[in-house]
Amino acid sequence: MKTNDKRIVWKEKNDLELMSIISRILDKENIFTSRQYQEYKKKHSQAVPSLWFIRERFSSWEGLLHKLGKPTYNKEQWYRYSDEELKLLVTIFISEKKIKSQHQYEKLSGRNNMPSLYTLRMRFGKRVRAFFKNKESQVIQETNFELLTKLKSEIIRLNLESDLSMTKFNELYDGNELPSVYTIMRKTNKTWEQLMAEIGYDYREIKMGKIKKNLKNNH
Repeated sequence: MKTNDKRIVWKEKNDLELMSIISRILDKENIFTSRQYQEYKKKHSQAVPSLWFIRERFSSWEGLLHKLGKPTYNKEQWYRYSDEELKLLVTIFISEKKIKSQHQYEKLSGRNNMPSLYTLRMRFGKRVRAFFKNKESQVIQETNFELLTKLKSEIIRLNLESDLSMTKFNELYDGNELPSVYTIMRKTNKTWEQLMAEIGYDYREIKMGKIKKNLKNNH
């Protein structure tokens, strides 16, 4: 007995018919990425054409989205971000959207042109779980005064008042009590030197003293 090739059904439809069917599903199921589409296809195999078929008809997933007038998601763009930059971007997004779970993030990330959960897992592995309970996701709620007070307290605790090295501070600070230096600088819109001045230290004088000391030791 000859079996029916389900793809023939889709081949018989013109572009407009296909786009109409797919667009309804994307809107109804909040699908934004090809990966989400594939997951839906696994559960509803007859409801939509395969991703392979879409690529054959529209050249690519992005090509289909472009024809539908929907925003395209370019995963390549995230390769240009450092781990610290990507982490900051995501934690701020999680805080602003009040996201409580990875599932909620996956639903909202596509429509807001944010890195997918898959992209984050590839970059950070199991550390992704910390994004949804990390103190950095709460930093937006803290005032600059609170952040600067915590920063100075941590510098004193680490005995770095006579050094003020941002590199050393980054290596030693307690991440459970304070967000990263880059997060604080982003939130306050200040450089490390400006932050030091804000909390009462003359960073330039200390830095010059270190340079002079190094020059003296080298001679």
